[in-house]
Amino acid sequence: MEHLQSYDDHGAIGPLQQDEAVALFGLVRALRPRTVVEFGFFHGHSAFNFLMALEADALLASYDVDDGSRDRAAREFPQRPGFRFFHKSQEDFHPDDVDGRPLDLVFFDAAHFLDLNQRTFERVRPHLAPGAWIAIHDTGVWSPEHLEPVHEEFIATMPIERTREGRIVHQPGEREFVRWILEHFPEFQALHLHSCRTLRHGLTFLQIGPGFPDEAG
Repeated sequence: MEHLQSYDDHGAIGPLQQDEAVALFGLVRALRPRTVVEFGFFHGHSAFNFLMALEADALLASYDVDDGSRDRAAREFPQRPGFRFFHKSQEDFHPDDVDGRPLDLVFFDAAHFLDLNQRTFERVRPHLAPGAWIAIHDTGVWSPEHLEPVHEEFIATMPIERTREGRIVHQPGEREFVRWILEHFPEFQALHLHSCRTLRHGLTFLQIGPGFPDEAG
């Protein structure tokens, strides 16, 4: 986990915060998924974190439309076993991208648009493995007392919302996406990793439930 020391936490905008990366790393180590799909490569922080946690036979497929992300993936992840970068929209996911393997973990951290995420979810849902997990970043709220100048600049330029308590919803589309899944696909249950004791972007995990795995494991 030494790579996590280089991840920013309180001042991170966009990428995973350090503590969130720790949570995702632990989830992957606990569940040992064989196939992970990531929507939103950006600077490659989450992709590298996944690769450090995954087993040798696992596959990570990462999608991003940004040319800089494409170039960064080619430069920093050249011919890395178990990693594939796709320079295309998340809604253009195709099962052939992962050789038809069932999807064990799907991570949403790209454009933050409700309609795009909905179309993408409909695209990947038929290919989810039994017990698959959906992880969605930026579902939390920011407490004003923890804001730094970088967050104030973000608020001034982005379409944020505010709660009744005055907290900042910095990515409203991601929260609406979670509500949409829970309303239209009630077989999913959600766990929200949020906190107002620090500045936390927020992670939401969804899995088909309830109940324990079957006796056979």
